[in-house]
Amino acid sequence: MTPLLAASADNKFQFLSDAHRSLIARVRLIREAKYHIALQYYLWRPDSSGLTLLKELLDAAERGVRIDLLLDDLHSKPLEPLLRDLSSRTNFNIKLFNPFTHRRWRWLNWLTDFKRMNRRMHNKALLVDGKVGIVGGRNVGNEYFGTHAGQLFSDLDVIAKGEVVNKLLEDWQHYWNCLLSVPVSSIKSGNQKRLFEDIWSRFQKHPELQDLKQFVLSDEHLNNFPDKDSERWYEAPAIVVSDDPLKAQLNSKPQRLVTQQLAKTLGSAQHSIVMVSPYFVPTPAGVKELENLSEQGVKVRVLTNSLAVTDVPAVHAGYQRHRRRLLLSGVQLFELRRTEEKRLRKDVRPYFRRSASSLHAKTVTVDAKRVFVGSFNFDPRSAQINTESGLLIESVEMAERINAMFEHELPLRTYEARLNRFYKLYWLDKSKIPALRLYKEPGAGIWRRLAVWLTARLPVDHLL
Repeated sequence: MTPLLAASADNKFQFLSDAHRSLIARVRLIREAKYHIALQYYLWRPDSSGLTLLKELLDAAERGVRIDLLLDDLHSKPLEPLLRDLSSRTNFNIKLFNPFTHRRWRWLNWLTDFKRMNRRMHNKALLVDGKVGIVGGRNVGNEYFGTHAGQLFSDLDVIAKGEVVNKLLEDWQHYWNCLLSVPVSSIKSGNQKRLFEDIWSRFQKHPELQDLKQFVLSDEHLNNFPDKDSERWYEAPAIVVSDDPLKAQLNSKPQRLVTQQLAKTLGSAQHSIVMVSPYFVPTPAGVKELENLSEQGVKVRVLTNSLAVTDVPAVHAGYQRHRRRLLLSGVQLFELRRTEEKRLRKDVRPYFRRSASSLHAKTVTVDAKRVFVGSFNFDPRSAQINTESGLLIESVEMAERINAMFEHELPLRTYEARLNRFYKLYWLDKSKIPALRLYKEPGAGIWRRLAVWLTARLPVDHLL
């Protein structure tokens, strides 16, 4: 298959694995914008991180930068009154993707139009002046930037510079101009707009926002980004991998799909595949492909969430039913364990203390020379229902960086699922000396294990 967009070698990339740095990078890019900021997100929360980024966008609009914000409508209800206000401002344009018909009682849409409502835009991108952008797995919210006391999503973005950013902007324009993208101002709703300044002034006194400004978005951190300890830049050719926005339209025939490009890339593997996906539901067809690759001598390793840390237990059920077959074929399975997160510094108040991490990154390396980073989960929802996007980068150095995680970091942060000589499933905890064998889903309570066991026996793969 011919790639959607031609590869360009005139690019630079930088990993954004640290949650705080990923927020700092976004604020820096917005402040440095001169002409245009294009954004595309599945989820944007009205919390300290989300409101802070909206304030930065409003400031940019007031100094003459055109803001074009495209949000999926699934989670927009809490934010809608603010979006209506911001969309009335000069230079601030907001659209909702695949909007709900019934605005007040949204549950009615699931009863009357389930198939359409179930199709969502899962893409994530921030593009500035057609020169630099951030793409990856992060939505906008405290749980993605580590700026609250709750669970942290361990995620991965990349900063991109060069010709590939123009290709990302072209792809964003396909979504922005799609018939499914509707201006907020043209959508009738019972929700009245609320002035952003009113919300912002009241939120200024919130301890969470005060800590965010002091410990993450201080002048010291913003001015020193990137600093001497930051990630290095990688020069590499890359292509944009993206679903046709018509994928979200019923009975349409999209011209391109992420699955087509990724299937070609995975199928070309000769030595190794490393897959990182928080929601890993390979389906029988996917299992067969991985089996074939393993039989051909390709070393396949997969990192996903354990039952203890996943935020969607039902999806774990879809993974659970295929786990034994994958292990029998030689695929190595690693499941992220519950870990304690360290505080940013000693004087940080509890708002930045996190009890555990849940995996949210989506990435693949092939033959230690090709890297995919984007929004695509290896499950039926990403493959068949939601729209997705990402970057496919030809870089030995970037692939080696991700692969090194499996060699050095994962043994202490994961359980490895294995089969004993009697083909009984167990989990190996290498964080202990000596390593422990666990014969129950580690860290998960009996009721969670029971619920997932029952779900795994239902024909629900297509909904996961």
